[in-house]
Amino acid sequence: MATKSNRGRLAVFAGICAVASLALAACSSSGPDASNGEENITIRIAMGSSGDAVDSQWDALAERYHEKYPNRTLEPVIQEDDIYQTTGLPTLLSSREAPDAYFEWSGPRMRGHVADGDGYDLSTALKGELFAGRFNDGAFTNMDVDGKGIYMVPWTGDVTNVVWYDKAVFAELGLSVPTTWDQYLAVNKAILDSGKTPLVFGNKDQWPVGSVASHLVSRVIGEDLYSDTMDGKAPLNSPEMVDAFGYLASLAPYVNKSVNALADDEANTQFFLQKAASIQIGSWLMADAATEADGLDFDYFNLPAIPAGKGDQSSVLGISTGFMLNANSPHVEETIDLLAMLVDAESTKAWAEAGLAPMTIDPFVGVDADPRTVSLAEMLSSAGTVVAPADSGHDIEIAAAFYDAAASVIGGTSTPQEALDTAQSRMDSAG
Repeated sequence: MATKSNRGRLAVFAGICAVASLALAACSSSGPDASNGEENITIRIAMGSSGDAVDSQWDALAERYHEKYPNRTLEPVIQEDDIYQTTGLPTLLSSREAPDAYFEWSGPRMRGHVADGDGYDLSTALKGELFAGRFNDGAFTNMDVDGKGIYMVPWTGDVTNVVWYDKAVFAELGLSVPTTWDQYLAVNKAILDSGKTPLVFGNKDQWPVGSVASHLVSRVIGEDLYSDTMDGKAPLNSPEMVDAFGYLASLAPYVNKSVNALADDEANTQFFLQKAASIQIGSWLMADAATEADGLDFDYFNLPAIPAGKGDQSSVLGISTGFMLNANSPHVEETIDLLAMLVDAESTKAWAEAGLAPMTIDPFVGVDADPRTVSLAEMLSSAGTVVAPADSGHDIEIAAAFYDAAASVIGGTSTPQEALDTAQSRMDSAG
C-alpha cells in the first residue's frame, strides 16, 4: 500500500551518495577523526518521501544528531515513494552499504524483512530508558512476529481511507456531507451533472483503490469474513464478495478516466488544483497539502455507512508505520540512539506540525498542528473497529489478486463477478 510513507518527490540531501542499483561504494561509513582519535561513522536511514514539509525535517534531525554525537553523521536517503515501495528499498538493502534503518509499514512487509534477515529485534531497547514514556502498548500492534519480538520503532498512524472534498464545490451545489452510501452516490451524481469530475484516483500502483475496496468489503461482508478471505480461508469470488464489489462498481461512473494510469501523487495534485471535487486517500494527504494546496478549502469525511452491511459502519481503515533497524548494520547502538531521537519530544512536535500523526503519547500537546490532522488522529485512536488494508496484515499474494480485481472493476473493464473469478483462479493456480 498504503500508507503512505506518505507521498512525494525524490530528495537527495547534501552528503548523500547517489542511490542506484549499484552499491553506495563512494561514501565512506567510517574513518578516524584526526582531532580526537574517535571513529567517525555515518548512519543512513531510508524512507519514501512524505512531501516537502516532512522531508525538510530530516535536515533538522541530522543537525541535532551530529550536535549530540559529533563523531556521527546522519544521511537520510529519501526516494520517491512509489519507487521506495517497489524496487527502491530492496535495492538499498542489497547494496554494499545498506541503510542502518529504514521506513516500513507494520504487518506483512515488516515480517518479510525479518524473514529475510534484515530486521533487528528491538524489544530490549524499547523497554529501556531511551524510549521510556514515549509509547502506549497499543502503538506496537502488528509490529511483532508471531507474538515474539518487536521489530519497529513506531512513527505514525495513518488513516488510509477517507473522502477528502472541496468545500467550495459542495457549497456551490448545495451539497451536504453524505452519511449513507446512497447519499454518497447522489452527491457524486450531482457533481458530475454540474460538469465537474466528482472523484479522482491515482491507481497506477493499485493500492489506492485497493484500500477503498478493503474498507468497502469489510463494511459489506463484516470484518471477520473480510479477514478470512484475505487470509485464504474463504474464496475471493464468494457471493458475499461479489455483492461487496458491486458497491465499488457503483463508483466507477464518477471517477477520472485515467484512474488506473495516474499515479497517486498526480491524483493528489489534481485534487489540489480543483480538477476534481474529491479524492479518497489517506491522512498523509495533509503532508502534501502543506505545500501544494495553497488556498484550497477542503475537509474530509469517513466512508459513508452501508445500511445493509454486516460490518461496523463506523469502522476506520488504518495502519501504523515505523522504522526498522537493519540487523546487518555495523552500528546497531548508534542507530538505536538515532531512532530514540526520531521519536523524542522535539521530533514529535516537528512531525506533527508537518502534517503527520505521530504514535507517541500525546503527540499534539503544545503543537500548532492542523485541526484536520488532529481530528484524523483522534478518529483513529478512538475507533471501535480499525480495519487493515488487504496488503497490511494479510496474505500478500491474495492482496495482489484482490487489488487487481478492484482495479479492473473501478476501470470498468470487468464486472465484479468476472474480476473476482479471475482473482480466485489466480490463487488456485498458485496452489
